Order: sequence, then structure tokens, then C-alpha cells
Amino acid sequence: MNKRSLLFFAAAVMAMSALTCGCEDKKKPEPQDTDITEDTGDIQPSETVFREYSDTDFKAIDVMMTYPDAEPPVEISCIDISELDFGEKVPVCNKIEFVEEYYNAQREAYEGAPVFDWKNFVDKPVKGIPTKCFVWNGKCYIYVVYDNFQIYNWTLYSYDMSGGSKEEVYSWSADTPEEYCDRNICFSDGEIFFTCYRNDENKTDSCVKRLDIETGDEKVIYEEADIDVSIWVFADESGDILLHEYHNISQQETVIYKYDSVSGEFVKDREIKAPEGEIMASDCFSGIYSYLIKPDNKRKYQLVNDYYRLNTAITSGRIICADEKRAVLYNNVKLHIYDFEKMEHYITDVSDMGNGMAMCNGMLFIGGKGSRVATPVYCIFPELGMTYKIMESGYYTDLTASGDTVTFNEIRQDTAEVACEYTDDSGEVFQGGISHQYDRIVKFYTVKAK
Repeated sequence: MNKRSLLFFAAAVMAMSALTCGCEDKKKPEPQDTDITEDTGDIQPSETVFREYSDTDFKAIDVMMTYPDAEPPVEISCIDISELDFGEKVPVCNKIEFVEEYYNAQREAYEGAPVFDWKNFVDKPVKGIPTKCFVWNGKCYIYVVYDNFQIYNWTLYSYDMSGGSKEEVYSWSADTPEEYCDRNICFSDGEIFFTCYRNDENKTDSCVKRLDIETGDEKVIYEEADIDVSIWVFADESGDILLHEYHNISQQETVIYKYDSVSGEFVKDREIKAPEGEIMASDCFSGIYSYLIKPDNKRKYQLVNDYYRLNTAITSGRIICADEKRAVLYNNVKLHIYDFEKMEHYITDVSDMGNGMAMCNGMLFIGGKGSRVATPVYCIFPELGMTYKIMESGYYTDLTASGDTVTFNEIRQDTAEVACEYTDDSGEVFQGGISHQYDRIVKFYTVKAK
């Protein structure tokens, strides 16, 4: 059999960036069936049975959306950070010892002449932008970047949700323009993980650092100086911190590492094999890997994990959650829920409701299409079709389930601009600029079942 190592989605495929969702927290099930021996009557545990399912084994039920005239079954709390001032910082590239060389290196490709007047940037600060929020031990933590071509500065603040005061927890700053940070950070159990880079001649060295947000302890837990290797660090649906090591030149297979909280290091993840076919999507729920594969010469996907292999009815899409009792799949138009206890397949049209999804307490939360399209946030009992609008149309991101709560951000799109000017040989002045858009968090929401 032609087997392939399992690869997780690439960053571009997971553009719902910062999207996380999960089933209710369950561990791999202990065997439930028992056998009684004839001689002693002792109860002996039986092995968990791996099962094969076809879509036709399930009773298909089309579920229509209904909108009850009643209050939603959830409570929503909001933290408004839109008026918080996160100050300004002078990036290292604007400091007097680096500014001339740095901006003179920014050249028009066809002219080879400087387009920035470096004198305009001496000690010029940039404003802080809140781009991540999370809650830990009753406090809201806000990740703020100071963006100027690269992330040369960022700060983590704690925010007292009752009193409304903020306090700086940690701050990172580059010492030279050759150092910078990845915009993305990962949070897990009171620690954040962030990636730093250093340009060194013809290659870029990278390292991953771990920060304890309560003690301030910082430690390097991964280093890489190979020109062939680039890395991506992210949190999976179970909250595990994973590191993918990509080999850009040698074309070796991606190496997957998982952070081990016992040893405090990244360790190679167990080798996961997939049956024949192309891996289309994968996720990890409570430590159990599930993945969608497209078998060779077939259109319909299979969902495979340690519990079962399910020949599904979908030909595209992703996994919302999967455990031993239920699988929730989304094919970009309809929601497909397979109930392995009732042997029923619920099909619901959720098109245009958003692409952010999270399962929590048996409810599905849907909403958010980033900063381009305004959508409400809905709470749905998927098997029944009962649907509640819990937020009016807005721009929402990072819909995430954690334990018995769901969190998400409301964002506003802002634009950062750096003006430039070029004078040609005839003395004619050309003005322009470089700009990029970013999503600024303005509100942070927490949702709990009533």
C-alpha cells in the first residue's frame, strides 16, 4: 500500500488565521464493552473496535433552519479595547545608528536609487496595534505589535476585566534591523510561543521562544540555522503547540514536532500514516488525529482516525470536529453531521453564514468572514436546526472554543502607510508610498451557555 506521512494544512489554506474550533474535551475512550469469563465471572475489558462506515449506513436527514422567537441560550460578555492607548515605540530601523543605511537600501528596482529620505525617519515612532486577545486566570491578555515593514517591537499587556486597567507584562525589541519577529504568537496554558529571526549573510536563522506570562521566564526551545529549513509554529484544535519544519531546497518531507510540556521541549510527533490517496485536510482533537483523504480514482472523501474510517458524501471541505461519537464536516456550503450512536446523517445549508466555526456544549457557533465582509454570529443546535443570532452583522475573527466557552474578536481594518519620494535626473519629483492593511482588535467577546 502506498502510504504517506500526514501533513497538516498549509498556512495559506488555513487563512481563517487565526480560526480555531473543537469538540468537547474528550480523551481517547476507554473500552466500554466487557466480557464475563465462564470460570470466574471476572469482568475483562475488551479492545476498542475500529469500524468501517459508508455514508449509506446512516439515515440522511435534511435539517431546515428555524429561528425561535426567544432569547439565545447563551450569555455574552464583551471587553471593549477600542479606546485603549498602547503607546508608540521607535523601531530599531529608525534609530540614528541604522536609519540611513536601512532606508537607502529600500530602492526602486528599475532605477536603483533611494526612494526614501532617511532624514524623515530619524527617531520616528510607530503606534501599537492590538492583534491578539486571550483570557487566562481571569485576566485578558492583549498582544500588541509595532509594525514597520517588520515586527521590530511587540508588547504583551494584561487587562483587568473588572477594573479596566492595563499593565505591561512583557516587551520584545530587536537590537538591529537584521532581527525581527513573526507576527503570529501561540498561547497555551499560561505560556506564549513566538518565533524570532536573524538575517545572517545569505540565510535566515530562526528560533522559537517560550514565555511564562505569570513569571516572565523566557527560554529558547528551538533553534535552526539551516538555509534549507523554514518553520511555522501554530496551535492545533487540542491546544497543542506544533512546529512544522519545511525543507525548501532539498524537498524532504515536512517534519512535525509537538511541544512536550513535561520535558519543556519540541519533540518529533509520532509518525502518522494515511491510507492510499491524497490528504485534503487534517486536524487533531483531544489528542486524536483525524484527516480527510481523497482515495485514488474517487471523488468522495474518507474521514479516518483511530476510531473509524467513514466514506463520506462530501467532495470538498474541512473537519470542524471529530470524536468517537460524532463527526462534523463542512463542504463550504453545507454542514454534514454524522452521529455514530443514532446512525443519522444531518445535512444543513449554512452558506453565507460565515467561515469561522466552533463546536461547544453541543452547539455550533458560526460567523466571520474577516475584515472584508460583515456577517452576524449565530448559535445553532445543528441536529435540530434551531438558530439564534447572537451578534449583529460585523467583522469578526478568531472564533475559538475552549472548555465550556467560545471567544471571538471584533476587528476594524486600518492602513499603515510609509511615504516615499524620488527625484529623477531632470529634477522631476515623484511621490508615492508603501502601505499595508491590518486588522485591529476593537472588542473581545466571551460566550457561555446559560
